[in-house]
Amino acid sequence: MKRSLGFLASWALLIIALAVCSIAAAAEAMNLREMRRFRRFEVVDELIEHDRGAMFRALRAQTAERQAGIDSVTSKLSDAGTALRDFEDTDQTILVSTAENKVYVRRDRNIIFEAVCSTGKGTTLVDQGRTMVFDTPIGKFRIVSKEENPVWVPPDWHYVEEARKSGLRVVRLNRGDSIDAATGSAPAPVRETGVWGWLGSEKTPPVSERVLRVKGDTVVEIRNGVERELPPGTMIRAGNALVIPPVGVKQRRFDKVLGAFRLNLGDGYALHGTQQTTQLGRSVSHGCVRLGDRDIATLYSIANIGDEVVIY
Repeated sequence: MKRSLGFLASWALLIIALAVCSIAAAAEAMNLREMRRFRRFEVVDELIEHDRGAMFRALRAQTAERQAGIDSVTSKLSDAGTALRDFEDTDQTILVSTAENKVYVRRDRNIIFEAVCSTGKGTTLVDQGRTMVFDTPIGKFRIVSKEENPVWVPPDWHYVEEARKSGLRVVRLNRGDSIDAATGSAPAPVRETGVWGWLGSEKTPPVSERVLRVKGDTVVEIRNGVERELPPGTMIRAGNALVIPPVGVKQRRFDKVLGAFRLNLGDGYALHGTQQTTQLGRSVSHGCVRLGDRDIATLYSIANIGDEVVIY
């Protein structure tokens, strides 16, 4: 009897072990099926990414570019808004409206001065890979200095712009160099004198009759050994070229172009007079704020160094 019971117990344990193994195998099979299913999903995702990856990347790039543009505009609006809020706490502030082309002076919350002006025209000029935008900057500034009878020293872009208007090229006259006054090119070599110069005269290029050269703080024209100083504050033309003289010479200093007064804001920007009074009220400047003679004289008399200037 005991032997029969032992035999039955062994069979029961074997059946239980087989059942456990079967359950484990079934669970493992299910796991394998799930893993294969997930892998199929991954493969599909990879195929979609492979087929549409370029399109997705292009869309992401366009979205990023548009967002950058929105961020830039938002930043400018925020800066302008901050500047407009800040001026309320000052005793006297000069306000420049680029939309109206108007200048105001506000003192103790009252407008004590108002005038028509001209602000930046917003055009661009590309020269030697550099892009310049002729716009009046938006923001808050301060008057850093005041000048009577200011002298204008034109930047290089002024010569480039004027040359293009007339269909000319530009040539730079550097210190120590010379250019042919008739062509704007390097001057022809001086012909040798004596017998050898006479024998080779047919092959020798013609000698430059007039040569431009920097001498000290001015530009001179040399003709047959005689020097003649060119008029100060004038544009120099050499053939089909407009000459850019170096900074510091008389020919690059122009009087009365900026009127009788200038209020400097730094970085080349200022409020000043103008000879082009018929253009007041329009956006035509290269970035500065232009006013008529009487208005700039009045503004100059009431403005102080350190006054805030809010441009919006």
